[in-house]
Amino acid sequence: MHRPNSTRAVQRRRATVAVLVRSDDPKRTAERLKPVVEALAAADIHAEVVEFDDDHPDDWRRNLEKASGVLVWADPLTDRGPRSTLDAQLTEIALAGTWVSAHPGVIRKIGTKDVLVTTRGLPWGTDSFAYPTPDIFREFFPDRLAKHGTLVVKGDRGNGGRTVWKITLLEPHRAPPAAAPTATVMVQHARLRDDTHTVTTLGQFMTDRSQIYTAGAGSGHLVDQPYEAGIAEGLIRCYVVRSTVVGFALQGASDSDASPAGHDSRKPAVLGVPAPKTMVPSDQPEFRALRHRLEDEWIPAMRSLLDIAPDQLPVLWDIDLIQATSNAPELTGFVPGFVLCEINASSVIPFPPEAPSALASAVAEILSS
Repeated sequence: MHRPNSTRAVQRRRATVAVLVRSDDPKRTAERLKPVVEALAAADIHAEVVEFDDDHPDDWRRNLEKASGVLVWADPLTDRGPRSTLDAQLTEIALAGTWVSAHPGVIRKIGTKDVLVTTRGLPWGTDSFAYPTPDIFREFFPDRLAKHGTLVVKGDRGNGGRTVWKITLLEPHRAPPAAAPTATVMVQHARLRDDTHTVTTLGQFMTDRSQIYTAGAGSGHLVDQPYEAGIAEGLIRCYVVRSTVVGFALQGASDSDASPAGHDSRKPAVLGVPAPKTMVPSDQPEFRALRHRLEDEWIPAMRSLLDIAPDQLPVLWDIDLIQATSNAPELTGFVPGFVLCEINASSVIPFPPEAPSALASAVAEILSS
């Protein structure tokens, strides 16, 4: 008589996930995740938000005793540094049989700036280049800057623009095949989200950026991509649950956010776009072609290229696109050319109102399989 009830009780205990948070303001992050917790509860999944404390990195694992999975909202970098300790723990937990989303191995493939280089052959790609060592950076970067005139240099991991710099060669017509270390450059840091800039030499810029290769500096290496003037139109953030687009966000830019044609490069434009986003549902007619392109072509091509199985994709991630003006191939249909800016595979906040229920359905399906 009591056996069925006992079975249901076991199922309820198994339908438990830990929602892991690591950020500079974990309390605020947890507050913003309430819609996710509520959606999981509506799907009969108990979710408990736990914080990762860098000073006591093992404490949160007590919350895994009854959990079948971990949903991770952890910034790539915080003021405390990178998430390497947490990633090591998540990898260990996954090997022991606990489901983790997003898995650190998947983050390494799509959630770092290296994805700009590994997927540059896809329709969203551009002439991106990775510098795995400081010696390679010093050897090849001057030639690439002379070629493009302006580059955006990014740490392989980062958030909030803290490891993103725009560098412009101020006298490109005087540049030899490779810009000289003494060449004058203008540098802007994306974290400031304004037109603050410094004028320095290329040699000094490379010396300053080489610190990112130092252990504990917060990142591992540098990647660059040509500056895309289409940023003047802002970003389109495409939210995805597994392989399904669940919404978009328009992150607009002001008129001064990018250099229009004929702009004097010595007069800096704003670097970065404002943080506020306008959410757009996935069935919005003007985004229908882009949604189909993502679901039917770009995401499957990315998975195939990077050897990621469908069930390895995060339950919530996003793809940031810039409207292309020169570097992306022309696409057919109603989809203009786009350049990939980055992919966020963890700590996706904010998100569209439709995302939590889609996420909860995906988690329920995973935990019941």
